[in-house]
Amino acid sequence: MKILIASSKYYPEYSGSGYRAHQTYKRLEKKFGIDFDVITNSMTYVGNKNFLHGNKKVLRISSPFLIPKKKSIKRKLLICLEFIWEIFFTWIYIKKNINKYDLLHTFGNSWSIGFLTWYFSKNNKPIIRELCNKMKNPFYPIQFDKSIKKIFLSKKTLIVAISKMLEKVVKAHGSFNLWTRLNPISDKFFIDYKNKLYLRKKLTKFEDTDIILSCVANYIPRKNQIFLIDVLKGLPPEFKLLLAGPLKRENQNYLNEIKNKIKFLNLTERVEILTGFVSNFDEFIKLSDVFLFPSIEEGLGTPIIEAQACGVPVVSNYLKDIVEDILIKGEGGAYSKLDKSEWIKNILEVHDLSKQKLINNAKKINSISSSKVIDQIYYNKILNLIN
Repeated sequence: MKILIASSKYYPEYSGSGYRAHQTYKRLEKKFGIDFDVITNSMTYVGNKNFLHGNKKVLRISSPFLIPKKKSIKRKLLICLEFIWEIFFTWIYIKKNINKYDLLHTFGNSWSIGFLTWYFSKNNKPIIRELCNKMKNPFYPIQFDKSIKKIFLSKKTLIVAISKMLEKVVKAHGSFNLWTRLNPISDKFFIDYKNKLYLRKKLTKFEDTDIILSCVANYIPRKNQIFLIDVLKGLPPEFKLLLAGPLKRENQNYLNEIKNKIKFLNLTERVEILTGFVSNFDEFIKLSDVFLFPSIEEGLGTPIIEAQACGVPVVSNYLKDIVEDILIKGEGGAYSKLDKSEWIKNILEVHDLSKQKLINNAKKINSISSSKVIDQIYYNKILNLIN
């Protein structure tokens, strides 16, 4: 059995959807022998490239055109050229290789993904579309949403929604073969209180007696790390803040805003900022006393689940149709709107949650979102679609 993964981004360019695609199929390969190749696009790299990630073939199709953000005739022209580039090179590849693949599994949105969806359908091959981010229309490209919608009315297709919010979006557009599930969490996310202090010394500048609040995410305005600086100012001095995550060049100004606010509020000694790809996300959670999730919007909020699986309490922004399903107040943490006073109160309260309560909550989380359970369901659904 061989699957073609189509992801809008993929290693080494970080994205949540690309990360989930890779992790899911590495597990399915190990457990069930499923082989896969990858077609991806990029917002960082310019030009097409064939390469290996591990032992997996990856084709990155990325136009050489730098599209300006400001609306103009030039921008429209370059978007048209980008469309032609992605469709043409995707077609060149898939017309030669379509018979190699039993199924297409898409993550994210791109011209290539839209074209591959149409091409696999035309060749009567099954398709899984995984919805990973907040959206109003599950069918992409939206210019051809009616055609794409018809494809997903077929029994040879499956839509995967990773939250109740995305489930509602799909159901608002019709009746489809739909599976709603939590993102599976890997075996790395488990309670490891005994190594907490060791990980602090390894990864941070903070002391054993400090109360560490952590937020691990891309440095982009939507992740809203800057809000946490004001929150930290209202907490006692033993509370420290650790920020870590990838930084793209175009978001350097946002990081500078964060640093300027830290300096203005005299919090330099209480904040540590780390930039770069985080391959050991589980370790950053395990060294923490409280995990913070201030994102303005999300498709699911998998880190909320992963932190709880490690027995670390979470304070999250109230994300409608998401957070209520994955975070029980008083057991795994708390959530509220982005109000500084409310967040200070929540952090102080969840820090005092008993260890036994956090352990019990971690067991519940693992029972519904462990990769062992979800991977078996995945495999069964893939077999049903192919057969």
